[in-house]
Amino acid sequence: MQRRNTFRRTAVAAAAMLTALGLLAGCSAPDSSTSAGATAGGGDGTRIAFVSQVEGIPYFSGFKSGAEKAAKELGVSYTQAGPAKADSAEQKRIVDGLVAQGYDGIAISPLDPTSMDGSIAAASSAGLSVITSDADAPNSKRTVFVSQASDEELGQTAMDQIAEQAGGKGQYAIVSGAADVATFNSWSQAAVDHQLSDYPDMELVGGIRHTADSAEALREAQDLLTAYPDLAGIIAVPSTAVPGVAQAVQNAGKAGKVAVTGFGSPKTVAPFIKSGVMKSSVLWNVDDLGYLTVWALVQVLDGKEFAAENDVPGLDEPVRYDDATKTLLLGTPTVFTEENVDDFDF
Repeated sequence: MQRRNTFRRTAVAAAAMLTALGLLAGCSAPDSSTSAGATAGGGDGTRIAFVSQVEGIPYFSGFKSGAEKAAKELGVSYTQAGPAKADSAEQKRIVDGLVAQGYDGIAISPLDPTSMDGSIAAASSAGLSVITSDADAPNSKRTVFVSQASDEELGQTAMDQIAEQAGGKGQYAIVSGAADVATFNSWSQAAVDHQLSDYPDMELVGGIRHTADSAEALREAQDLLTAYPDLAGIIAVPSTAVPGVAQAVQNAGKAGKVAVTGFGSPKTVAPFIKSGVMKSSVLWNVDDLGYLTVWALVQVLDGKEFAAENDVPGLDEPVRYDDATKTLLLGTPTVFTEENVDDFDF
């Protein structure tokens, strides 16, 4: 099977010096930023990589598990790398390092919708196949976006969870991630739009709070709980914000009184669900997302087209493809509760 594009050879040779300087190693997360997947099948030497938003968290560990499974089944070598904390500049350096090392294809979950555009263009010019997954760079030269679920469905589902627990009325707040992450902004806006149309007796207070990590999310949630003593619920948008928000509610002695939901992985939210601080979390099966990402990248490398519905070996349901936006959609959101939170290992 011929997957490599020989147009890339000159760029790879010229980049050898960058590789020798340890560009990738210097920019990756120190704990678990890079891990090569096993090569299975015929082992044609094809190397692919995924660059996450933040390494070392359960979410992207789950992604890696599914991706490595697909890589083994499809006979390619898989590497996963990412910054130790949310940092677009560091993420860009990691991508550039992988390009310098001559990978055949790269999937990226951009922290910022435009910060990766230059690196994606450079990788494409060097002959690499580049796709996005988990988050998109819609105006870049990426070939396809592997999406977990639609932004609208995710935001609406989170709003439904808060509204159900709050009895459809009262004040609620949103603690999001970095202000320049388009995915987080879309989920938040979808939640607000759904509230305005379906839950008129609820009110967003305090604006949308932007945070970089769990510690900031904890402080913002504490401020909201103080400023709005009648707060009925808080939506924690990124997985990094969920523990901080849940801990703030627990510290305030308001577990069961202030509803908390968000987009946290099962392992992240399990302790808070079991302690009664949270009743639910909204996400998707991230193992499947990792699997689909590797499958999609191999399809691109092999020059295969996507159908409107794709039967992907290893996934239970057909995967839809929107040709207008070049998007593969994994499926609908999953709601994790006390009944199923222990069924998932990410």
